[in-house]
Amino acid sequence: MNGTSDIEGAGGQSRPRIKGWWRPIVLVAVVLVVWTVAYSCGAGKELADLRDWIAALGPIAPIAFIILRAGAAVAVIPGSPVTATAAVLFSPVTALVCVSAGKTLGACVSFLIARYFAREAVAEWLATKPKFRRLDALVASHGALVVALMRLFPIVPFSWQNYGFGLTRIRFATYLFWSWLCMLPGAIFVVSGTNVILDTLMSGRIPWPKLIVFAASLAIMLVFALYSLLKLHAGWRESDSGTDGQSVNGKTG
Repeated sequence: MNGTSDIEGAGGQSRPRIKGWWRPIVLVAVVLVVWTVAYSCGAGKELADLRDWIAALGPIAPIAFIILRAGAAVAVIPGSPVTATAAVLFSPVTALVCVSAGKTLGACVSFLIARYFAREAVAEWLATKPKFRRLDALVASHGALVVALMRLFPIVPFSWQNYGFGLTRIRFATYLFWSWLCMLPGAIFVVSGTNVILDTLMSGRIPWPKLIVFAASLAIMLVFALYSLLKLHAGWRESDSGTDGQSVNGKTG
């Protein structure tokens, strides 16, 4: 026995029963419970107290922040307020390093949870869906571009992306490197933007160097997101052409 059983379908044909179907459901339920508990406990309202607590830790404050930022990603809590807090607590360079490390660590943990807890069951389900198979194949073959686009232009929240990528066939090393690289402009955007606001309020003058960094990070995000989108579109069209060619050959054969 191979651990799976067959269910008789229409026309007497059998289809494989998806094993481990409960794992994705449990994963989503756990994430939703953690998210609900965090918000019911006022996680979003306690940022001021949290900032004071981190600042009081002294030399280990950056480590505490990295762990906190990673935890926010795993718990699917919006991380922008936490990222902005780094700009208040640390120097711009230290804040950027802490935010980048925290976001990358959280992305890796979430990815591995999804990959080793729910991927098998989801993969079996996706095998019955042609469009999803093509999307999964696109991620497997153009993983760097897909990750780059989603990180630079997050139409889906970062935290949900982390779990979603874990359900695909993308290599972990590809996911890790391109997530880290393409989340940097966003981290620079938030940290520099927060610094611009704080410096303007405190000094009454616009900090032009930081404003230029802020604008440059936004420009980089837009340019590379557009480049990734165009490359992916070309890859998707090639996939369509290959699929159509196989279909024609199958019919003529």
